[in-house]
Amino acid sequence: MSATIPLMEDHALAPLFLLAGAPGAGKTTLLPHLVARAGGIVVMDMDELLEDGRLVGVPIATPEAAPVWPAYDRMWARIVTMVRRAGHPVLLLCPVPDPGELAPGARWVEPARWALLDCPDDERVRRLRARGGPAGWIGGALADAAEGRELIPHVFGTGGGETPAGVAARVLGWVREETG
Repeated sequence: MSATIPLMEDHALAPLFLLAGAPGAGKTTLLPHLVARAGGIVVMDMDELLEDGRLVGVPIATPEAAPVWPAYDRMWARIVTMVRRAGHPVLLLCPVPDPGELAPGARWVEPARWALLDCPDDERVRRLRARGGPAGWIGGALADAAEGRELIPHVFGTGGGETPAGVAARVLGWVREETG
């Protein structure tokens, strides 16, 4: 016998900060520095559940999983909302969104703020080649980065000699400034 747990209504949610970045922007490198300095801000990376995404029968980060990506995204939205309704601001590292996802309430319950984590294209190519990324995947990452630059005006740069700890401090400064 299985019971369905009704979803609670989500009122007065703590703010959500979405730090989007194309592959190679530095999200994974930045994550431990953000977590170490978060001080009450819940920091999560959508890639943290990639391995667990195998539960859906296919590795979630592969093109073959495209039909289940909307369900994966809804799962993340629910996880984030549960944390936010407890009063905790969330900083979520995520991929570059589709243009329609940026409208208030389109994907994430408000209040939600967007910023972009970015690096120069030559640095992105260097990083992705070091990971062994195939040329087609690198080209897709460059296209995602270009789209992110068009969509999200608030940018945190990496690859300019600043340490990950320094970038993390700037990102968390933005979150703290916005939360008052």
